[in-house]
Formats: sequence, C-alpha cells, structure tokens
Amino acid sequence: MLQSLRIRDFTVFKGADLTFAPGLNVIVGANGTGKTHLLKLPYAVMAMDAEEGRKRSASPTKTLLQTRIAEKLFGVFRPEERLGRLVHRRRGRNNCEVDMGFSQPGECLGFQCSSLAHSEVVVKRVLPHWPDKPPVFLPTGEPSLA
Repeated sequence: MLQSLRIRDFTVFKGADLTFAPGLNVIVGANGTGKTHLLKLPYAVMAMDAEEGRKRSASPTKTLLQTRIAEKLFGVFRPEERLGRLVHRRRGRNNCEVDMGFSQPGECLGFQCSSLAHSEVVVKRVLPHWPDKPPVFLPTGEPSLA
C-alpha cells in the first residue's frame, strides 16, 4: 500500500507531501488544481512496477526502472515532445522529484527528471522486490446532464 507521496516541481506542484491513511483517502480541490495528476502519478509508477513484476523473476534494478518509468509517464501524461515538459519550472530549479513510501519499512521508490529530459528519468531508490498486487485507479467522471 502507498503510504506517502512526496512531489517536488512536477506539473502544477511546486511541492506536496502527502501521508495516506489505511483504507479510503479522499482528495478534494477546485478544477485545474492537479487532483488527477496527483492520482495518475503514483498509479502510473505502481502499475508499471506490477506489469514488470509479472514478467520477471529477478529483483527490480535502477537501469530497468529508469527506462520503464519514463515510458509509462510518457504514455500516461502525454507531454508534448519530451518528458521534461512535466517539470514545473521555477527560477534556479530544473528537476522534478518524486518519492513514494510504502507500508513495509524501508520500501520506497524515488526518481527525478530534468526539465531538459527527452525521455529519461533518474531512479534514486528502488523497491527490494516487485509488488504482488497491481494498483487500482478509478478515473473521475463528470456527472451526466442527460
């Protein structure tokens, strides 16, 4: 289970530090504030992790994850031309950072991406094993006016 999410300079987020409770967590905010990005980011990374875990028996490696995380982020967020477009630019800061903590002690996954990156991320922390269950993402839907 995802226990914490720390985001620095990713899309609309200059910084966000979230700690999740066991069970159901609700995210509320005005339109355009990044709620969907907040949900898609950990989902994309965790889904990639689960997909790779079904294919492989060896433990995750930084080299493999760097390629696969970049591919998954590109596929989910569809940035124009390059992955670096997902970086929230501000003076003196050219990287986004993402750190995800899980319920088991010591289980964390972290990576960063440069605003200049075409299709690369740098993995800082790797989970010791592939997850045994895939994540679930329930997309939001606008109420029907029919």
